Amino acid sequence: MKCGGTHGQHSSYQRGFTLIEMLVAMLLMTAMIAWLTPSVQALSHHSLLNSEVSRLRSAFALARHTAISQRTKVTVCPASANLTTCASTWGDALVVIKGDVEDGFQPDDILRVFPGQAASYTTYSRGWRHVRYNVLGHTSGYNGSFAICATQAEGKRLVLSQLGRLRVDEAPIDC
Repeated sequence: MKCGGTHGQHSSYQRGFTLIEMLVAMLLMTAMIAWLTPSVQALSHHSLLNSEVSRLRSAFALARHTAISQRTKVTVCPASANLTTCASTWGDALVVIKGDVEDGFQPDDILRVFPGQAASYTTYSRGWRHVRYNVLGHTSGYNGSFAICATQAEGKRLVLSQLGRLRVDEAPIDC
């Protein structure tokens, strides 16, 4: 009897993926990615729109609530880079300011800053650079709508009433 011969060795061989199996797997992964890409893009688009809607609604709700509860004028506007005057691009950072902003404002007047949304584009139908709430929470003279667009051709519209409330229009808009 010989020691050490083929005793303990297995006759099986190591098995891996063949080239055909790898190509089929890659083809299936490519097809799945191509099928899912539009859904992911649509989800991203809706997320951008909803984020901008939430940002605007939060800013206007804070302004209205503060005007009513503190019995003072409160203004919402897009802020300049140095946060001292109102700018004209509603997609930039929004500031909620206690008081009037005709001559600019001081940092102490700022109640809150809402960061801008770089991926969306927001316009105000009235063209005003600010919206002012009176002590009753009304925006007399500032009623209008905000058009919000993002990466695709369909956007949302927010309607600002003279009573100072902001609501989302159900019908989508063309951007």
